[in-house]
Amino acid sequence: MGYPPEMKGNVNGMPGYLPNNYPLGLDSRYGGQTFPMHGAAPVYHSQPPQVGYLPGQYAQGPYTPMHNDRPRAQAFSSPIPPKPSGFAVFIPSPISSHPQSQRAPSIHNPSRQPPLQSSQRVAPSPAVQSAPVTPAHAVPQPPSIDYQLLLLSLADEYIAAARSQGSLASIEHDTKIQQCYKLLAAGLSCMEILIKQFKLQPQLEASVRLRYASILHEETQSLIEAEQTLSDGIKLCDRYRLFDLKYNMQHLLSRVLFDGSPRASLRFLDKVIEDAEAYGHSAWVYAFRFLKSSLFLRTSSHQDNLSAHTQLKNISALADTLGDKAIHALSSTLEALIHLRESSSLESLEHAQRALAIARSLQFDPKVGRISQVVVLTNIVDLCCSLQHFDPSQAVHKMQAMQTSLETQKDAWQADGSLLVPVHSQTASRSPNGSGIVRGDSNGAVLLNFSWTSQNDIYALGYLLSSLAIAYRNTSDGLRSEQMLKEGLRCLAKNVGEHYTVLESASNGSVRRTWRQTLRCFFHLHLAFSLCTRTAWKAAREQLQEFEKAASPYAKEPELLDILAQYLHGVIEQGTGNPDAALTVFQSPYLSIGHPTSCPPAHLDLAVLAIFNSILIIRDPSHPSHGLLSSLMSSLEPHLSRIKNSKTLASAYNIILATPLDPPPTIVKTKQYLQHALQAARSVSNNQLICITLNFMSHKFFRGVVGEQAEKSARASEILARKGMDGLWQSVSSGLLADTLDMAGKGQEAESMRQVGREIAKSLPEGVIKWEEEERHADMR
Repeated sequence: MGYPPEMKGNVNGMPGYLPNNYPLGLDSRYGGQTFPMHGAAPVYHSQPPQVGYLPGQYAQGPYTPMHNDRPRAQAFSSPIPPKPSGFAVFIPSPISSHPQSQRAPSIHNPSRQPPLQSSQRVAPSPAVQSAPVTPAHAVPQPPSIDYQLLLLSLADEYIAAARSQGSLASIEHDTKIQQCYKLLAAGLSCMEILIKQFKLQPQLEASVRLRYASILHEETQSLIEAEQTLSDGIKLCDRYRLFDLKYNMQHLLSRVLFDGSPRASLRFLDKVIEDAEAYGHSAWVYAFRFLKSSLFLRTSSHQDNLSAHTQLKNISALADTLGDKAIHALSSTLEALIHLRESSSLESLEHAQRALAIARSLQFDPKVGRISQVVVLTNIVDLCCSLQHFDPSQAVHKMQAMQTSLETQKDAWQADGSLLVPVHSQTASRSPNGSGIVRGDSNGAVLLNFSWTSQNDIYALGYLLSSLAIAYRNTSDGLRSEQMLKEGLRCLAKNVGEHYTVLESASNGSVRRTWRQTLRCFFHLHLAFSLCTRTAWKAAREQLQEFEKAASPYAKEPELLDILAQYLHGVIEQGTGNPDAALTVFQSPYLSIGHPTSCPPAHLDLAVLAIFNSILIIRDPSHPSHGLLSSLMSSLEPHLSRIKNSKTLASAYNIILATPLDPPPTIVKTKQYLQHALQAARSVSNNQLICITLNFMSHKFFRGVVGEQAEKSARASEILARKGMDGLWQSVSSGLLADTLDMAGKGQEAESMRQVGREIAKSLPEGVIKWEEEERHADMR
């Protein structure tokens, strides 16, 4: 399913947020537009400045290498070749203060220019201008250049050019990735020169350091250099009392530290939160606590989940005190999501629903109800609660509520998917230029900036959840569930197409693509399972192959996807009449059952289903593996409480108990098992299990019996099998009904039904027909 809103800086697929980039210079653009710089300007008509080139004929300056900037490996591309260890960006030397004895800079003799010293101050001056027409006796004045402004503008140009192709670089060949990293290296070199060789204004230097460290963290593995840059920047901010920049740097530094030493990062955050609380900067207290919660969630330990829950509780308490209802609603929704993530027990479900009730009560406030992403997230989590312990009527109702919120809130969605939550304006230190984690808007409101996901991606997730909510009535509803899955795949195809671009880093583009590919894999798997329920085995196998293609770029596939794919493979083999191959899959290590407290809920459910299928395959005493039957049955005993809590698993388990095992159950026991199976299947509207149970009852108790009850049971079984579009059970139920009609003296109708059963049987796989004949002979013996 979907994940909670991720905060800026999500480069590893985990929550955590990052301030928007502070503008370093002019927000210039190329592609035929003029590059404004105090009057005169070089013009870029198609491409940004190339490596080692500055517009105009300027003198070349010292060569400044980059250090330790190896790019991170991307998840969906061929390995990225390492960025060059040094990247040349030549700058002109400072102009002499004696213009009459100084010639204009010459580009052909850079060696005579002294290197720029870090202690030199470059006074602001107009940029390159055309020399004015002067009298003949006047000495022409050399152009005065503001090198700081030039380097700031070039850094902006290079970074913007790299970010504009970040998404494409994450999916295309090495050439595109190399081009992206060359542009990034050029931009980083400009910023490194500014930091190390110029004496900048304190606020500008802090902004450059923040931007420089942010790019190092996102795009390279230079964690030590990023940490040192931020540490120096924090000292600078302390000296000049630049609170907003300091908090932004501390936020980024905590994430940099977490990549190297998680516990050191958490201890650092504790101190930062304490300082922010002392100053009364509540918006930053929210930001750091949300960050700390997200860092705890990067691990899967129970203790860290409790710690994340504690941070959200603290946020809710502070928000309730200060009247920040939007923050309170968001933290309560995330709290419900953590409960669902931690366990699928009834207790966790109750805690999640209680947290959602608080979030919904706060959304009656108009200021909260206008935040579209919070409303949509609440409805998504609410639907997931209904799917966790399936209630058909509730699931459909909550699905409709989610779809309504997606439609009504679509115009209010941010273009980049960011989530802006208002906070108490009197207690915040915010960025004055409308960027960063805590920012102000034109109305003077203070906003806490989160990064979530785009509207199209949420629509795709909505299609997946909606299809699951109505999957139980897929065959009786015109295959609507399958249509939603196909529409979701088309929606994803629009987002990950070759020409889909967004202004983001290559690493963030790779993370976004990883999430979409994961969602695509779930679409293919659920579509394959839906096809299996109506015995469309060829189409199901095709979807399994599509899944394998979609999952192939992963260096390491998500465990749940691999387990689902293994179980699906076994189901297809069993459904096409290859029981030996299916048994091998069901007994593979992927589907081995573990201890209830150590095995994830989804893994445990699939392992239980694999045991059910294995029992049905080896229950015949003549089967070579029949000796494993008792051990398989005993392996289910530690998990009986979970089986009973799931209506679907309970129904299937009672059907298995009613089958002829060793020793076979008594007639009374068989009736009880089938009655429990039928009740559980009806409570969740599982028509397939209802059909199997009714056919079992007709065969077991009404075969050879003449009477109205026997005929009703056989007809109900045949109708359900026909509605379920299950070819195998249609053939079986038609034969049972034909035998019942024969006993009742309705020979003509019986022959008609028998003919229908034969025609349906012809469409079944050959292995199924052969296996069915062997099972029938075994029962006769």
